[in-house]
Amino acid sequence: MICIKNLEKNNSLNIVITDQAKNNFERLRNQIFKLLPNREEGIDWVRPLDTIVVEVCGMYKIFTQEQDLIFSLLCKLEGLYELTDYDSFGLFRRTIFECLNLLTELEKRC
Repeated sequence: MICIKNLEKNNSLNIVITDQAKNNFERLRNQIFKLLPNREEGIDWVRPLDTIVVEVCGMYKIFTQEQDLIFSLLCKLEGLYELTDYDSFGLFRRTIFECLNLLTELEKRC
């Protein structure tokens, strides 16, 4: 079991966080990163992004003390839907890395 700081304060459902939570952050980080090669190779990246957004929305409801950070993450993820043309790949890539940094910060805070 991992110890997530201030669990009672950051978690609206008073869920006991186990190693699964840490694994969940890592899985989500991998899913976000995988959007890059998927888009670059012409593989569907929108459906996986849909799944990521749904999951982060769930986190928004659970981690009430971190809503500012999760809101920023959601805004960036939603913005990816708009970056579909060839010329926007650089911004898409930069936004992915910003999302990964936000997720890492969220994991540290939780």
